[in-house]
Amino acid sequence: GLRPLTKSAFMKRLSTAASYLNHADFKGHSIRIGATLEYLLRGVSFEVVKSMGRWSSDAFAVYLRKHAVVMAPYMQDTP
Repeated sequence: GLRPLTKSAFMKRLSTAASYLNHADFKGHSIRIGATLEYLLRGVSFEVVKSMGRWSSDAFAVYLRKHAVVMAPYMQDTP
């Protein structure tokens, strides 16, 4: 029957696809950051993204600092 895809199975499939495309392996952390960026670009608030991603701090913002489209509204809203 059907079962949820585990993290290890997902990462193995992703590694296989990357290898097939002659691309460097992705790590779980880059997937997490990519998902965070995707949600923010879709207009989901920082607080909701933090909760969804189980981020205990604003550390993820360090990875997004080059994405002005995402950071500008947050920086303008926060003194």
